[in-house]
Amino acid sequence: MQTETVALILIVDNNLDNSRFLSTLLTDSGFRVLAATSGQDTFQKLDHIIPDLILLEAMMPGIDVFDLCHRIKTDPILQKIPVLLMIASNEIQSRFLDLNLESVDYINKSFMPTELLIRIRLNLNLLKLTRSLDQKNSQLNQEIVARQIAEAQSYQLSQDLEQRVIERTQELTLVINELQAREEKLTYAAFHDSLTGLFNRAWLMQYLSDIFAQQPPQQGYAILFLDLDRFKSVNDHLGHLVGDKLLQQVAHRLKNCISQRDKIVRLSGDEFLIFLVNQDGIQSVEVVANFILQQLHIPFEIDTYKISIGVSIGILPSTLSYQQPTDILRDADAAMYQAKRAGKGCHIVFTSEMQQQTLQRIQLESELRQSIEKNEFCLYYQPIFCLASQKLVGLEALIQWQHPQKGLISPDKFITIAEEMGIISTLDLLALQLACQQLYQWQQEFPIANSLVIHINISAVQLQQLDLVEQIKQILIDNHISPSAMRLEVTENALIKASSIVNQILEKIHTLGMKLCIDDFGTGYSCFSQLHTFPVDTIKIDRSFTNNLNTNSKGTAIVQNMISFANALGISVVAEGIETQTQLENLQEFGCEFGQGYLFSRPLPSEQVTSFLKVQNF
Repeated sequence: MQTETVALILIVDNNLDNSRFLSTLLTDSGFRVLAATSGQDTFQKLDHIIPDLILLEAMMPGIDVFDLCHRIKTDPILQKIPVLLMIASNEIQSRFLDLNLESVDYINKSFMPTELLIRIRLNLNLLKLTRSLDQKNSQLNQEIVARQIAEAQSYQLSQDLEQRVIERTQELTLVINELQAREEKLTYAAFHDSLTGLFNRAWLMQYLSDIFAQQPPQQGYAILFLDLDRFKSVNDHLGHLVGDKLLQQVAHRLKNCISQRDKIVRLSGDEFLIFLVNQDGIQSVEVVANFILQQLHIPFEIDTYKISIGVSIGILPSTLSYQQPTDILRDADAAMYQAKRAGKGCHIVFTSEMQQQTLQRIQLESELRQSIEKNEFCLYYQPIFCLASQKLVGLEALIQWQHPQKGLISPDKFITIAEEMGIISTLDLLALQLACQQLYQWQQEFPIANSLVIHINISAVQLQQLDLVEQIKQILIDNHISPSAMRLEVTENALIKASSIVNQILEKIHTLGMKLCIDDFGTGYSCFSQLHTFPVDTIKIDRSFTNNLNTNSKGTAIVQNMISFANALGISVVAEGIETQTQLENLQEFGCEFGQGYLFSRPLPSEQVTSFLKVQNF
């Protein structure tokens, strides 16, 4: 329903007390009010605002109210506005009556407020009725004129109509053809890749949906999921323009590898999918896959470059049962990644066993994401000892997943998945939070705990976070833990690939007072030459080197050189995986300060560490 506009009343009275009284009365009664104190002021306001009613004081010193009223009623714009005169004598009323002005009403100044409001509403209703009649008369006149014009033009229109129909038909035919062409172009763009001209993901999903809609569903097909090897290197080193040209040439070669009835789809980036129809078995599919491997192994000549790439292919046969197109893409993608892990440049056929592993992985991912919200994680601690004195000097905190059905799950079963899911940063900070809380409890209970250092593993992904230092600092403050009581462990591979941003973050962590440790030292092959460039306090010799002590002279020499090299730089050394007394004695002989392993203790829950500290404390 349309809301009716509140009427605007212009009060013309040079007596401010009267004006204020009237303004208050009218405003309280729901009207909008505007006030003027002179004839000049009145017309200045009327130049900008047209009121619905003018309430005019008939006797104002220095103002010819008769002239003012006459000017209002002779103005084409203002003449319809009702004027309510407030008069004090019959003589003045007679003078106004002699003027014979339209829409002028009178009220004695001794009026009651209710009387004034009734007269105002009466005049406003008359104005509204007048305007409605004027509008209807105007519409009627317009209709009459329009009808006269229509009748006058009727003959000419009848003569022009046939010609106009012909012309319009021709125009519509052109428009329809143009729209059809545009629709075909839009449809093509919606279902094709703009760079290569191949089908795109949207087309594939529709195509697969149509196949599933068939009764019975189509059989005898196979799907090849392709991912180019080393394509990112081409983009990074030669630029995206060369990369785009390479993709176009790849698409051309793929077309020559299959029959016309087969379909090629560019999914995204350097990923392609080939839908092979009417296959006679997995052997014929593998023949096509091997041919594609051979063709894409041939170098591509683009501009002045000769580019060699490869391709990893996942094969999905139709013998597996599927209900949704997304399931097909999921398993084809999983088969392709198996080919990547197998060394690239090969193909892997997806099996029912792999399908079961994929479903288990999906289930694990879902449970892992929920486990954070359900607080299903805890820490186990592996003691670190001084090899010379056999005294406890620290603990490595290892995050464990307390699965409600599967029991305790070690980090090697879910850390990689957490990294791929993008939740590893949350787990890293959770581990630091839990370790700080536990260390504070131990420090309150056992004096020996004040000298312990907790080793916390941190992922390479976390080192990319610009707010990491502030987050660490806040956790330490919240739990009343000194930075020197915590030592962050970073894998050697993460440091080797570190960017300038990572180096800056490591420097800030070190400046904060927190020690840094290189985990899995010796597995990265190149960290010896870079060790002095990082703010490192400790290295951990990987367990694979500890296991080789005394098994071969080369392994022993490598460990001895690692320890000597670190000692020369003033960096402490922790040997991982000490399991035998012989290994311990060799490490002591080489000058290794610290160690951990099953010879001393397996990773322990916090309760067992508490019991151990009780013994150590006495």
